[in-house]
Amino acid sequence: MTHRDAYALLLVVALLWSGNFPLAKLGLAELGPLTMAATRALIAAPLLVLVSRLLEGPLPPLARRDLTAVIVLAVTGFVGNSALWYTGLRYTSPANAGILGAAAPVVVALVAAAWLRERLSTTSLAGIALTMAAVLLTIARGSLETLLALRVNRGDLIILASQLLWVTYTLYSRANRSTFSPLQMLAGAHVVAAGLLLPLALLERPWRSFAGASWVGFTVVLYSALLGTPGHIGFYQAVRTVGPGRAAVFMNLIPFLVLGLSWLMLGEPIRWYHLVGAGGVIAGVALSTRR
Repeated sequence: MTHRDAYALLLVVALLWSGNFPLAKLGLAELGPLTMAATRALIAAPLLVLVSRLLEGPLPPLARRDLTAVIVLAVTGFVGNSALWYTGLRYTSPANAGILGAAAPVVVALVAAAWLRERLSTTSLAGIALTMAAVLLTIARGSLETLLALRVNRGDLIILASQLLWVTYTLYSRANRSTFSPLQMLAGAHVVAAGLLLPLALLERPWRSFAGASWVGFTVVLYSALLGTPGHIGFYQAVRTVGPGRAAVFMNLIPFLVLGLSWLMLGEPIRWYHLVGAGGVIAGVALSTRR
């Protein structure tokens, strides 16, 4: 893959992941959050297993460390994070969710530095402070009175909780000693996640929501499973070509793409605190993760 192809692929992935925010909001009007998370995993799991088998052959002998890694990544990334993300999005706007989600790399850098006992530079500390200020501005909807009165949207708090699980997923995916490739790990985690999410989704009585759902609800789930999930594979391939630093530039576009797509698809107004919050989070991420 050439650098030009990698950059084009990263732009496509950023658009696909950004589109998932307003589309998921549409889907949540017809389907429950656990139902959406479970259906996405049920559709994506067999496809990922098939692609993994075709591209990389049979799985290597399953060791205990491989099974542990698959279970941990499934529980943190595709059960806990997905279920909480859909639940939070049900009560907040896609714009807020996009901005809050973009702050996750700062938490990753902070936890990694603490784990490795690295001393944070002044630049990194400034980036962390800027990101925290942007997050507070976003959840307060630009109102200091709202923040001081603790009248924040519960959806924003749930989105933040989901990002903590995503931080765990990210750090563990880097630290585990599994012999599985990223594609094999992604496929295995989705298989485990599908098995765990299915009984949880039954609590929402999905047969009722599916019976009353329109083509919009089904399209949103198919989009997430068939385009959003495979986007991880494309992202990993592009990172191998251009490196994580340059790839991060495209991922930093996601909050602004979410704002634009939410306005275009849902008619959601773009407030001043959205623009300031998105800019502050991205600047904070750039500073805190700078080497």
